[in-house]
Amino acid sequence: MKSYKLRVWGIVQGVGFRPFIYRLAKSLNLRGWILNSTGSVQILIQGEEKNLEKFMELLLKEAPPLSRIEGIEKEEIEVEEISDFKILESKEDIGFNFISPDIAICEDCLREMRDPKDRRYNYPFINCTNCGPRYTIIEDLPYDRDKTTMKIFEMCEECYKEYHDPSSRRFHAQPISCYNCGPQIWIYGEESKDLFKRISEYLDEGKILAIKGIGGFHLACDATQDDTVRKLRERKKRPSKPFALMMKDIETIKEYCFVSEEEEKILKSKQSPIVLLRIKDLKDISPLVAPGNNYLGVMLPYAPYHHLIFDHFKKPLIMTSGNLSDEPIVKDNEEAMERLKNIADIFVFHNREIKHRIDDSVVFVENKEVQIIRRARGYAPDPVKIPIKLKPTLALGGELKNTFSLGKENYVFMSPHIGDLKDKETLEVYEETIQEYIRLFKIEPEILVHDLHPQYLSTDLAQRFKKYMEVRAIQHHKAHFYSLLLDREITEDIICFTFDGTGYGEDGKVWGGEVFVGNIEEIKRVAHFKYFPIVGGDIAIENPRKIALSYIIKNFPKDTDKILPNIDELEKNVTKILLEREENVFYTSSCGRIFDLVSALLGIRERIDYEGQAAIELEMHAMESKEESYYPFRLVENEILEIDVLPSIEKIIKEKNKKDKRDIARKFHNTVSQIIIALSEIFREEYKINKIGFSGGVFQNRLLLETTIPILKERKFEVYTHQKVPTNDGGISLGQMIMGYK
Repeated sequence: MKSYKLRVWGIVQGVGFRPFIYRLAKSLNLRGWILNSTGSVQILIQGEEKNLEKFMELLLKEAPPLSRIEGIEKEEIEVEEISDFKILESKEDIGFNFISPDIAICEDCLREMRDPKDRRYNYPFINCTNCGPRYTIIEDLPYDRDKTTMKIFEMCEECYKEYHDPSSRRFHAQPISCYNCGPQIWIYGEESKDLFKRISEYLDEGKILAIKGIGGFHLACDATQDDTVRKLRERKKRPSKPFALMMKDIETIKEYCFVSEEEEKILKSKQSPIVLLRIKDLKDISPLVAPGNNYLGVMLPYAPYHHLIFDHFKKPLIMTSGNLSDEPIVKDNEEAMERLKNIADIFVFHNREIKHRIDDSVVFVENKEVQIIRRARGYAPDPVKIPIKLKPTLALGGELKNTFSLGKENYVFMSPHIGDLKDKETLEVYEETIQEYIRLFKIEPEILVHDLHPQYLSTDLAQRFKKYMEVRAIQHHKAHFYSLLLDREITEDIICFTFDGTGYGEDGKVWGGEVFVGNIEEIKRVAHFKYFPIVGGDIAIENPRKIALSYIIKNFPKDTDKILPNIDELEKNVTKILLEREENVFYTSSCGRIFDLVSALLGIRERIDYEGQAAIELEMHAMESKEESYYPFRLVENEILEIDVLPSIEKIIKEKNKKDKRDIARKFHNTVSQIIIALSEIFREEYKINKIGFSGGVFQNRLLLETTIPILKERKFEVYTHQKVPTNDGGISLGQMIMGYK
């Protein structure tokens, strides 16, 4: 007889791991105990050697589907003979923690909820060890009921029996509850015998409902009613940015959208994100849901009460974040009454407290790989494992689409999507979430990393912490570069294209069309789009026609009236004077701004309501063309190679009144693709590197990816895009973590 002490770490709490070990030990006639400690589970296991070997084999092979074992420490010890196997009280120890994300309802719970004979028939908070809330209800660790927001709900006798029954799927399921003892859901201000039928009636009447969910409130309404969608846009102050939809089932989604095998898989996954799908037929969906877009963002019901709503309401639902545009998602009932009172007509509350707010995640599938646009519910706070060891480090992220990252050793815990750090409410949530991460994951940062931009709110925050820890800065696009390397665990040399809208450069100019060569240890900027001036600062970013005006006056001063006849003389004259004086002018190498420029020149989008709109609508036009040619461009050899698209713009100006703008848009996309391919060949020859990487918001452009990647692969390049974190600014906090290594 032998005895071993094991420490197993990873995602092993809140996922049915202790019940699994209990049953496994019992089946092999082994004795001992298991308990949750702060950063792991600890196991004492005793028995015959052959049974212990089988235990170790099955521990790895048959672990619960939601668990992820990152490591096991095993030590043989001498102890007295033990008579049984038990689950012991949790204890705290030193070591950082892993926390499971929130998981969509599983098939077993869904089946029970549908069974009229089951005691949880139609119960809107049904869950088990394989599904339900996790991160959003955890107050502290180890993960036990008294450290979650479920602690106020005392288990009834039947739930108590299930919780302590090793054969039950709810053995040690911390959020376990039922009608008799658990959370309740209600419509504010009324009593409804058939709650979900009443919700359906309100939706049919064109009402906007604020519905409390797993990580915050949704604003829900009938996606087929133009007037209702228009009303939601007006109240939410969201003129044209697409709304997310929820549909009853996969068959319904397929009526409206093309769905590939990979897209269906991710729609039905435990993460259950919003997936961007190509529109097949809008049918009865209002065109106001996603104006100017060829895609719909769609998700399946992932909480029990979503399914109960769709038992009565069969049409597509808008399910958008419960907030005013760009503010944090609302999570509490009282907060909803205050902040959503001018948007929602009806409030649907429940009394399970949300400890940590979190939005829905957004993804798309390209080249059979999932690309994350917004990393939130279902993904966060799952750690990203990286190929280097870090000192305890906190990276503050960027200004737009902010996330922060906290890490040490080989693990980085990235926050859920926070949003744009531009208002007091978002900044408060940002700082509050940072404090919660430090407390929950037990990582006290020694190094604080921020973006190089001197005016970012995160930079200001970093300066306030200078007294307490070492503060380091990293350039925005270099952070993109390292984000890709850490995401894909690349330690070798790579040629990386980092194309986006804006990032403060090391030379004081605005970068955004950069090519780097390097590895984990060093990085070199080898190419960029030729700098061009823009008058007007942030106002110009929101007005692509101002970008076009600056570019045309600078490069075609005699033809400005002819090229841009609809801009009044005063604006032209003021822009010309400011360019000559170089007042209120910034110089940029931004690829994203070039997309905006072309969109404005073609009259597709001259003013934007949301970030990236001009480029997105340019892509939508291009998708409708089969044009295969591309425009000329120049590669100018300086100390750093310059990409000059002036020859392309000259041709676009000549063609814009003669050719279909869809063909011009496609030809421009082909041109950017050809620039990437040409530079890949040049730098492969020069640096003997075969790996190509893409990072930055421009690479959310699916047409650009599908135009470029196959050609690079044909030419024997290895191509890397992001997998675990967004390619946009939502991923740069991961890249900033490199400063904790250096």
